[in-house]
Amino acid sequence: MKKPMLALCMLFAVIQAFALAPIPFGSIDYVEGNSVIVRSGKQLGQANIGDSVLPDDMIKTAADGLVVIALDKSTGMRGTLTIKAKSVAYIRLKPDAAGPKSTIDLIAGQIGSKLAKMSGNPTLQVTTDSVVMGVRGTEFTIASSVNGSILVVCTNGEVACSDGGDPVGVPAGSAAEKKGSARLSLIPVAISSAEQFEKRWLTDEIEAFRGNAVRALADYEKRYTALYAQFASAFDPLQRSEILSKWIKEDSMGLVPSSNDPTTLKEKKAISGDILATRKVLFIFERIYYRINQLDSLVMGTTLERSELRPGYTAGDFIRKVRSDAPLLEKRMFLFRYAEKLYELRNTGGAGLPGMGSGDDFFGSSGDWDF
Repeated sequence: MKKPMLALCMLFAVIQAFALAPIPFGSIDYVEGNSVIVRSGKQLGQANIGDSVLPDDMIKTAADGLVVIALDKSTGMRGTLTIKAKSVAYIRLKPDAAGPKSTIDLIAGQIGSKLAKMSGNPTLQVTTDSVVMGVRGTEFTIASSVNGSILVVCTNGEVACSDGGDPVGVPAGSAAEKKGSARLSLIPVAISSAEQFEKRWLTDEIEAFRGNAVRALADYEKRYTALYAQFASAFDPLQRSEILSKWIKEDSMGLVPSSNDPTTLKEKKAISGDILATRKVLFIFERIYYRINQLDSLVMGTTLERSELRPGYTAGDFIRKVRSDAPLLEKRMFLFRYAEKLYELRNTGGAGLPGMGSGDDFFGSSGDWDF
């Protein structure tokens, strides 16, 4: 009797040692329409008021959707983050000695926020494929258009932005935009309401797309086809990985092995190359895919649907192809993001994946606003 009891106690001790309680990012304060949370590779269903939002969650809203997140004190800030209609965003939170670091990766659509610093030195960073924004106690909106253009509107405080060149400060009552290969630049705000200004800007972006729709869709089709093949090829080793399967089982039990455990070190080394190769493709492919999703209603049911992108292949054929790919493709994308999360859980105090060093920190170790 003593041996089974001893074994049970030892197992309990191991579970207690390995288990990590999730750090909350916030909770849903308000929700509209079709809005979902994706967590640990799975879509949790319709978001509801009171639902917790955890780091590494994805928030996805439909054309009628909207989610308002009340930030948890763990972020070091108080206020709300709004994920607007037809948007996709990933939430991240990293504890740090200098202060909590929150990151919102905007894949598509628009987000807005009303924030105030509570104490210490918390930071909020918003990233897109072409612009990085640093926010400290401010009110702002950020929009990504169907053309890939970026708009930043600040109504209180200041937003510091960079597209790889000189940083651009966007003070209250101002806006900045990035279109195509042009540099990020300040633009006049012609309408007193930031919300009206953003809507007008998005409408202009849609009209710009319509003015050259066939050419734009043909370009999207070529990029989508090429990136889909690259993603499938890069992701296949991960999908078949025994290590990833083992990590998923451990996570379902609430276990997170020590980052310095020899077995963990060996597993991370074996799987890191596949994760990095997949991330390199998905960084662009994921954004292209969700932009095409936004174009669906602008194509289907219109004369554009019958326009040929190449001989015998129409815009409608392309949109229907993307629709048919969507269930399996999104499942794979969600699984990859889960694989990233599981890697980072096993990397406490580590250097991260290759290419993910301190240079990815917007504010730097000193906490200033230099890039």
